[in-house]
Amino acid sequence: MARDTAADLATILAGGGLNLSAGANLFLGPTLEDDDATVPDVACFVLQTGGEPPQSYIGGGRKTYRTVTCQVRVRSARERFREGQALALAALDVLHLASAAPYVLIEVDEGSPNYIGTDGSDRHWWTFTVDASFIDLGA
Repeated sequence: MARDTAADLATILAGGGLNLSAGANLFLGPTLEDDDATVPDVACFVLQTGGEPPQSYIGGGRKTYRTVTCQVRVRSARERFREGQALALAALDVLHLASAAPYVLIEVDEGSPNYIGTDGSDRHWWTFTVDASFIDLGA
């Protein structure tokens, strides 16, 4: 079964008490990152970026153990470095070891979000990756 892991992680973030709302300041993919007209300075983006090769799963049928990797990007306004850093860390904490069926494990393998600098509008950026594993029951 095909899963939209980025959308699933965004749903977890939206429910995580971080004041993130899909379509307002929480987005799928990088397509709106530089759209100043519709995206606020403080925003979060989730993008599926790959994953590990599928592994056979014992138990018959065509079950496969899959791990999908997503990148989470957080940005803040130019004068709000600490607030952006706090949001990025809070987002990491919400996602690390989150319990969300059908995922058997959601984890972040980084101690804190990586600061990657500023964009052309001097907004600060952080990023981290999330691995989400689940059993794919096949067709």
